[in-house]
Amino acid sequence: MASTNKTETLGLNQWIGSDKPKMEDFNSDNRLIDTAVAGHRADQTVHVSAQERAVWNAAAPVIGSYTGDGQEERLITLGFQPRFGMVFAVDKNLVGMASQAGDMINYSACVAAQGGSAGAYIEETGFTVMQLVAATNRSVPNLNAKGVTYVYIMFR
Repeated sequence: MASTNKTETLGLNQWIGSDKPKMEDFNSDNRLIDTAVAGHRADQTVHVSAQERAVWNAAAPVIGSYTGDGQEERLITLGFQPRFGMVFAVDKNLVGMASQAGDMINYSACVAAQGGSAGAYIEETGFTVMQLVAATNRSVPNLNAKGVTYVYIMFR
């Protein structure tokens, strides 16, 4: 005998003490559940497709760090060409005074496909940072100082 009560959404059996469930009642409930779940899984309007998921995951920023080695130029390899990003030295001001002449030491930079701050630029597989001692346009890029830790966030 089917149950006295049914669930509101799927109409599954809800037995009370005087009901006498039969195997077919359970089988019927299982078919209802299976049909509902199969329909839900097949509905592409309520689920993210593999292609959509790949696009979203690819858009996630990459956050990393490196320790400066003192070289004048250094490629930080990411495996992709960033569209935009930022890099900065840990425990340093973003910019500091370099000389009485007003030159500025830059411990940070922004990069973009259209251009960026002095001392960093985008490459096909990552970005390059610079460590210079002389100012260019009153700016001294200091993005690869030996022993200094730098953090970056890059967007695809």
